[in-house]
This record gives sequence, C-alpha cells and structure tokens, in this order.
Amino acid sequence: MESRSRSVAERFAVGGRIVSVAPLGDGHINATYEVRTASDHGRRYVLQRINRGVFRDPGAVIRNAERVIRHIEGKVREEGRDPEREVLQLIPTLDGGAFLRDGEGEIWRCYAMIEGATAHSTLAGPDRAYTVARAFGRFLRWLADFPPHELEITLPGFHDTPGHLRALREATRSDRRDRLGEVGDELAFAEDRREAIVARAARLSAGGLPVRAIHNDTKISNVLVDDGTGRGICVIDLDTVMPGSAVVDIADCARSALTRVERPGRDPEVFAAVVRGYLAEIGGLLSEAEVELIVEGTWTIALELGIRFLTDFIVGDRWFPVAYPTENLNRCRGQLRVVQRIEKNEAEWGEIVRRAASRGPMRRGPTTDALRFRVDGGRTRA
Repeated sequence: MESRSRSVAERFAVGGRIVSVAPLGDGHINATYEVRTASDHGRRYVLQRINRGVFRDPGAVIRNAERVIRHIEGKVREEGRDPEREVLQLIPTLDGGAFLRDGEGEIWRCYAMIEGATAHSTLAGPDRAYTVARAFGRFLRWLADFPPHELEITLPGFHDTPGHLRALREATRSDRRDRLGEVGDELAFAEDRREAIVARAARLSAGGLPVRAIHNDTKISNVLVDDGTGRGICVIDLDTVMPGSAVVDIADCARSALTRVERPGRDPEVFAAVVRGYLAEIGGLLSEAEVELIVEGTWTIALELGIRFLTDFIVGDRWFPVAYPTENLNRCRGQLRVVQRIEKNEAEWGEIVRRAASRGPMRRGPTTDALRFRVDGGRTRA
C-alpha cells in the first residue's frame, strides 16, 4: 500500500521531492497518510483515500469541502486572522484537479499539513473541552450565512436516529456472524428507549428549528490545537458538512468530550465547558428552541452512536475498522455509559445550559428560511 500511496502522492502539486509516505492518525473511515517532502522547509501533507463504501459520491464530498473552505477563508481574512493556520488548504493535482482517481477507481485528495498543531483524541479536562468547543462554535458562526441548500448530501440519513435503530433490528434478525449471544444487555438498553428515541429525534427534526450548514461530526479529534498556545485553530474533516441543526453539532461535541475525558467524574464541568465554548462564539445566533434541546440532543447523539457501534459489531465490523474482535462492542458500551450519565443528571445539565445561555442574547425564532432538510442528513424533506 505504501508504494501505491506514494505513486498517488507524486501526482499532487506538493512542491518538492517526496521523501516518505506513512499511515497517519486513527480515523475510522478514510485511509490517511502523512507525506513528507525534501523541499526547503520540508513541508508535510495529508493524503487521503476517500472510502467509497461509505461515501457513494466522493466528488460531492470534495465539492462541499471546496465550497466551505472558500467561504471560511473569506471570513478568516475579514477578521484579520491567519488562513494558512485556520483553514484547510486543498492541494491540486499536477493537472489542476481537486482530486485524483487512481487506476482502481479510488478517489484521493491532498491537504497541506498545518504545522505546530495537533488533533487530540483525549481531553485532559474542561479547559481543553472549552477550547475545542469554541473552535467548533467559530466554524458554525463562520458558516452562519452560508446557504445550506448549496451543500450536497454526502451521507443520507447520517443522523437519522430512528433509522439507525431500525438497522439494528434488521441486523439482529439475520445475525449472520452469530453474535447476538454477546449483546443481550445492549439490545435491551436500546429497545427500552425506543419511544424516547423517536420522540426526541422528532423534536430535533422539527420544522421550526433553523436549518444551517453544520459540520455533523464534531468529535474532539476534529479540531487542531496549536501546540504553543493551546488554542483550537482549525476544524478538520469536512466530509459530512451538510444541512442540519446546530444542536447536532453542539450535542456531538459534548458527547465526544464526555467519552474522551481522561479523568472520570468531571462530567458536569466538561459538559458546561462545551456549552460555554459554543455559546461564546455563536450564542447570539442560536434560537431559544435550539438552546433548550442541547441536553436532549446530547442524549440522542450518544445513543445513536452506541446503536451504530452495536449494529456494526453484530454485522461483522463493516463500517468502523477494529483492532480486536470486540472493539465495536466496547465502543458501544462507552456510548451507552454516557447515555446513563446524562439520564442521571439531565435536570442539573439543563440548568447548566440555562445559566450559560443567560449570559448572552438568544434569538426567539429561526435564523434562516432555507430548505427544511430534516436533521437526518437529508434522507427526507419536510
């Protein structure tokens, strides 16, 4: 694979002789490589093969990224910030294309590496949670005037929680890998909450919520943190930028932070830090209805991801790659523990949101009149 990825890297305008190509990061979906060059400054690049089994139209993924990058770069320049550090830079192919199709039909893209910045897969504590959330909030603010209907749907049904529950039921009916005997408690956990899933997902998909261009995958490792200042400087992984509700982005960030905090027992502080970070950047743009749904949304997204991990374990780990046989089951259990902690503290966390929101203005109604894509990622329309 290294020789193949190297030959692909040589077809991008990286501006120097390639010294090495090596696997990079721990992403679940795309294959990612670090490309080192022998240019004067030894620049590095991020080369990715887009997973066609997940993204049926890789071209749409790249077109969305180009639109969003162009829009955000304009905002960064308006604010006098540094686009080379705060915006992803797509590297063209030698013939000027935005992506490359190799001899096997695989789609590749290349980004300039943002040096002196790191994507962290764990959180040391609330301060880092605040930093990450603020970066995601800034991203959402910069996209506040981007027409969401101009984005293509790269993953239909991505946040269709009831749809993921239906997929779980279908997986249990076939049980082709004979794994049901290992997941009785987890299946019961999800089934016991079926009515709540449907009701809460419906509230997140309500037509009265503003439809925005959102990131849709706000896990903490999708923010680059400056190694020197500790500030979140760039949001990465734009594959799932689609129309949706801001609640989804805030909730998924909170879910990820609660899952990845290094020291247990700090849930209220971590959750509060995420909410404060987001509201510091975008509070005045949110409607009251959006703010009121943040805790419910966090519960919903955590349970949704738990269901997805559980389904993938049952069907044989088709979506999320694993390092050992029960890794997806363990991932599922981690998300279900977050759900339990939210249920135990829901009233307290609701008060955390209300206190944070009271420090700044909230809009009373929707802020956009764009197409009413449901929060399921565009599978259906109102």
